[in-house]
Amino acid sequence: MLRQISACRHPAILRASTRGFHAASSLLTHTVDALDTNGGPVREYKRMVQDGRLIDDAFQRSIVSKLDRLYQDLLVFTPPPLVEPSPPSYFSKLFGTKDPERVTAPRGLYIYGDVGTGKTTTMDMFYTSIPTTSKRRVHFHSFMLEVHARINHFRRTHHAHEDPVPTIARELARASRIICFDEFQVTDIADAMVLRRLLHEMFVCGVVMVTTSNRHPDALYANGIQRESFMPCIDELKLKCECVSLDSGTDYRKLVRESARVFFAPITQNTNDALMAVFARASQNARVQVNGELRFLGRSLRVPRSARGVAWFEFSDLCTQAHGSADYIELARHFHTLVLSNVPVMHMDDRNAARRFITLIDALYEAHVVLVMSSEAEINALFTGEFGGKKEGGCVGEEEVFAFQRAVSRLVEMQSRKWITSGRNDVLAEHAQRMDADTVDQVLATN
Repeated sequence: MLRQISACRHPAILRASTRGFHAASSLLTHTVDALDTNGGPVREYKRMVQDGRLIDDAFQRSIVSKLDRLYQDLLVFTPPPLVEPSPPSYFSKLFGTKDPERVTAPRGLYIYGDVGTGKTTTMDMFYTSIPTTSKRRVHFHSFMLEVHARINHFRRTHHAHEDPVPTIARELARASRIICFDEFQVTDIADAMVLRRLLHEMFVCGVVMVTTSNRHPDALYANGIQRESFMPCIDELKLKCECVSLDSGTDYRKLVRESARVFFAPITQNTNDALMAVFARASQNARVQVNGELRFLGRSLRVPRSARGVAWFEFSDLCTQAHGSADYIELARHFHTLVLSNVPVMHMDDRNAARRFITLIDALYEAHVVLVMSSEAEINALFTGEFGGKKEGGCVGEEEVFAFQRAVSRLVEMQSRKWITSGRNDVLAEHAQRMDADTVDQVLATN
């Protein structure tokens, strides 16, 4: 998901602004000092990675850097006013007219790549960081439906010989000098023939475009009817927008589907990413507090990461340090969801850590806390009952083995959909129910 994990299309669709634009001021109505207050895409990306809402990805980082460059250019860009064209005079008809003077606007960005790699997330980060009302974010299919509706309305209200495209382009530019398109694609001749002129007129008006697509511009409208007539549009797209590929090899939508699970083994980069996906979903992408503190009974407990009722601890934070049942009960009382990462396989040599782990599980179970966990091995193999690789005999260790068997039974129950859907985290409960419904739909679709 940017590498977002959040919600896999970790952000909601942002509504377009249709407010007027004051050409006398800079396009971005804030000064450069606004960078310290609002920040650009790079700053926001770093903050979200630090908060644990995003997974740092070198490919996405490079795209965000390019979007930040555009953000900086827009801070100092002042577009000229849009002037309505004058009616053609006798001499202009006789000798022809010159094309309107082009506006040298900052070059936009055309982001293409496979599905689920974070194209929309990075673009939305850019969109939300722009401190202006003269912007619009819209799915490209919806945009084209609107354009065709505008053309039909124009033809009903104007003379048949009047060209609707320049007027519509100016209207769009007047409402939004920055347009972000999601999923740019051209599949039919009607769209292709309108776009080849509409985009040209919008660029003439100084519109800055950022768009995502699954295809490189050269592959747009491939094998389409009269494609040669559409080629100038492709050339202008490549001229007005820098074309960049975002193919990190990671499908973050798949990570979102993984977030229906709560137990992950063994510990790999993929399981770590999936754990972060669940944390983001469970906390609804809330701002993360780092190294918070719980105070109770004259004691304090450091919480490495927490957000909206969700806490994240390493196994070593809770089970290898001197903590007892009072700590775990308070933790279960305060947080409805606990992420516990890097749980190792435990031997009899680790009996103190194993005892604390068992006590922790008991406290979480009694409070019906949703436990999200990554471990070196599957649940049944987490405790060996061995000393340094040798099987323990006699009565020594039998209590630990029995207690761990009870903990294993509880862990199995705590990873069930029933436990999650009846748990204290409404977001994970709703997600688990929805995933169940999706599974039923998939089964029905295959029968």
